[in-house]
Amino acid sequence: MFSSSGRPLCIMGNVVDAQGRESVKTILVQNGKITNVHNGKVPLSLPDLILLELADNEVVFPGLINLHVHSEYNIFPLWQSPAVWSNRYQWRNNDQYTQEIKNFKEYIESKWIQDYLGFTKPIVQSYITEKDDHLTATSIAIAVSEVQKLHGVITELQAVAGGTTLVQQTIKLENNASLPSFIVRNTGDPAELGLPFTKKVFSVVDFVRPGPDFDAPGSPIHARDDTSAWPMMRHPSFTDFLTSLQEGNSRYYASIAHLAEGRAGYLQRGKPDGFSRREFTEFRKALSQLPNPEALKTAHLTLTHACGLDYSDPDTLDFLRDNHISIVWSPVSNLILYRDTIPVKALLDHGINVCLGSDWAPSGSKHVWDELKFARYFCDAVSLDVSSAQLLAMITQNPAAALGQIKAGAIQTGYNADFFILRKQSPDQSALTALQTQYDSAVRCTIVNGRVIYGDEDLFVNTLAVDYQRIPLEEGQAAAKKVVSINSSLNFDLAKGLAQVDALMLRYATETLRLPNLRRTRLLSADDHLYQVRIKLVKSYLAELLK
Repeated sequence: MFSSSGRPLCIMGNVVDAQGRESVKTILVQNGKITNVHNGKVPLSLPDLILLELADNEVVFPGLINLHVHSEYNIFPLWQSPAVWSNRYQWRNNDQYTQEIKNFKEYIESKWIQDYLGFTKPIVQSYITEKDDHLTATSIAIAVSEVQKLHGVITELQAVAGGTTLVQQTIKLENNASLPSFIVRNTGDPAELGLPFTKKVFSVVDFVRPGPDFDAPGSPIHARDDTSAWPMMRHPSFTDFLTSLQEGNSRYYASIAHLAEGRAGYLQRGKPDGFSRREFTEFRKALSQLPNPEALKTAHLTLTHACGLDYSDPDTLDFLRDNHISIVWSPVSNLILYRDTIPVKALLDHGINVCLGSDWAPSGSKHVWDELKFARYFCDAVSLDVSSAQLLAMITQNPAAALGQIKAGAIQTGYNADFFILRKQSPDQSALTALQTQYDSAVRCTIVNGRVIYGDEDLFVNTLAVDYQRIPLEEGQAAAKKVVSINSSLNFDLAKGLAQVDALMLRYATETLRLPNLRRTRLLSADDHLYQVRIKLVKSYLAELLK
């Protein structure tokens, strides 16, 4: 990560605690850590100190944590799925998904390097000598690196704009590989979590898959097929995880894996997806055969989606709780793809650690803060007694616990100096109400590793006096008032980068999809009318299910 500040920082004003309560505090930050938290306003005198004194209607939250995100897809608008599916393997094999999302992303990744409208050409030429005027492996590698940097910064910016400071590892999740993060922390780098370099967090998409020699039918006419008899095979990632368990969790400090993603049988009573249900059964069976099954309790395992579990079975709930297995809940994506989701209240009542995750742009929220707002709507619509403090915990302290109680997700001495400051509608409005009702345009600033990385332009001009780049006017009225400070060593031009992405997306949308009006999703949900309309549509799906 390239976010850091050599100057000490003092934040003085209303601070939110783990229960969502506000009190006036003075926070001192040095070298990317919270070194002290004083009650009340305490004047501090340190050389080169940056003072952020909050207005009465501003409040500081701990930086949000998103343990379920495929951030390389953040540039895409919400996908109009052609069907309601039974499980994830069906839509992954759907022709429309392949063309509109999978191939689209691959096109963008490959075309930066080959003919990206002059973006890579000057980079490559700067490394070509007069005697060596052809592309070399080294010059191509440099160009690729620059392209990856451009893609990484843009996709991370959407998260930071929504108050997120730690995400599941960025880029290439399918291959358990990760690029460096640029303006946000990610789980792919132990140092970002305050862990020794040997303590790796293992992020994978699947533990099992259909097969061998079987392709799930991707046609919408098969979307409601009975999948219970599909053949099942282990993904190599599951073998790696089991090996780590047998070795006393020596390979992986924590693991995050998709499991049993499909129709849950909760909102669609009695209609769980058969293959998803069997995924968990086979998972438990494999674990029971290990010589040391007790190692699971210290594996810091998180299951993403986990819709196919039989939560009506107390033994299932006991298994999750007793083995300290966390669940990441992504209700927006669940409803878009499957019109179903998990019975989150049952998990909470049983003492299971639940986190919220935004999933990905084609079928999820713009960032994890928006996922919390939808979760609040969902719980109210379904009449679930889930408190606002519980929802806040799902994007702060719960994911920190899922990763092995890392020092994040709270404002405490010794913790990572990651925050975001939210502007409330009035001083009297509660912090939790503001979090659940305000748009991301109300973010005063986001701070990562003690560095103010994003926020209102006047803050950077009047208080910080650091270099920054404006968000281009094309992003919308709210975003145009925001700026981002990117480490100068990255030599990154945000406006040029966004223009390059837009040019590539337009080319593919026009020439391949024949959809010339298709555009990249806007940075802020406050500016993204299409996104807002489609989230309202998801709410209508829920209303139909509850009739």
